[in-house]
Amino acid sequence: MKKIRTHPFFLIIVLLNLLASSLLSAEEVTVQDLASQWDFYGEGSRKVEGRLFYMKEDPGSKGVMIVSPESYGENIRVSYEIMPMNAASVLVFALNASDAGDGKSLTLPEGYDGSMGYWVHKVNLYFFAFHNAAHDRTPFVKIFPGGETLAEAEANVMRVGFFHTVVVEREGAIVRLSVDGNLLFEGRDENPIGGGHLAFRIRGISEETASCLIRNVRIEQL
Repeated sequence: MKKIRTHPFFLIIVLLNLLASSLLSAEEVTVQDLASQWDFYGEGSRKVEGRLFYMKEDPGSKGVMIVSPESYGENIRVSYEIMPMNAASVLVFALNASDAGDGKSLTLPEGYDGSMGYWVHKVNLYFFAFHNAAHDRTPFVKIFPGGETLAEAEANVMRVGFFHTVVVEREGAIVRLSVDGNLLFEGRDENPIGGGHLAFRIRGISEETASCLIRNVRIEQL
């Protein structure tokens, strides 16, 4: 039987192509990007503090958020580090947010104040909420419109004043949330939505505003 020999140069080309493909599917989002390229909504402020992105509510706010300038597909992993600055800071990540039936664009009304009403009724998205003991909940993911809970964790695991690594994933109908390398939950959407934009949102309670620090944001299209 004749042996097939693989030329080392061919192996190098294959490895380079695989590396290039990996680089094309992964995006490092800098804190400068979050502050200047992502749209900001709500009553509050955002700024860069060294290597960190800082976002906070003002008193009377209905929530503040930043929304990605780009739309992403249905197979995606977003990882980042986030520090809740106080116990009232409920953290939210919105995945694949888009106009109903669109899957790409996201049109928010003029003068949008950062409140959840428009997102709940007019936007398709997967809504991940965590560090949410101040809202008397444990981490969960809901699908909007409709508000069906796809999965929920047993306990809150994040602490104020510490950075935690959050990974939000979607593979078709499956959505997952991991914190510090531990899977908190996995849910299945029987009627999966399309692609859409990403958003970081924070919300406090009536007498306490929310604030957070974010760094090392990475977006991978799977």
